[in-house]
Amino acid sequence: MRRRNWLALTLGMIVLLFSYFPYAAAFVPAKGETGPVIEAGLVAVSLALAPLVFIVVGLVSRNPRTPRMVLIGMALLAGLGLSLGLVSPVLGAAAGFGVGIALTLRLPEFPDQMRRRMVGVGLAIAYMLLLLVVATPAGVLTGPILPPLMVGFADEYGAWRQVRGDGS
Repeated sequence: MRRRNWLALTLGMIVLLFSYFPYAAAFVPAKGETGPVIEAGLVAVSLALAPLVFIVVGLVSRNPRTPRMVLIGMALLAGLGLSLGLVSPVLGAAAGFGVGIALTLRLPEFPDQMRRRMVGVGLAIAYMLLLLVVATPAGVLTGPILPPLMVGFADEYGAWRQVRGDGS
């Protein structure tokens, strides 16, 4: 199951790139523009592709609750995108996608695994915020890659703890 989850994360990340970067580009002001300008067409393309990320992750990982988790993931993407988007639109999008992927990916049978996934996504978002402050391009490029990877690393950590016999 772990191999299938990594395949789901990889394929989901590819679709995520096509949704995340148009969204990020929608908030870049055109040359000579002053003030905030949002390209509605790029936001529409991004929002149209967003459910495909969760669908790919859920179907490839063979999560039996995929339809429900896709709807919850989209709701969380909108909620986190709007709330954390006040700090930075790409930060909100990365947080929403990270939490949605953590929910949609098939959950291993380890105790407290969802908590590990959420902690991993939280650490990824904190690191991304730091990068956005220190080196903005690095923070933007980190957004679609690090949160899904942290979900996979959290699963690997849970498997390692299970094999080691530590329980949670």
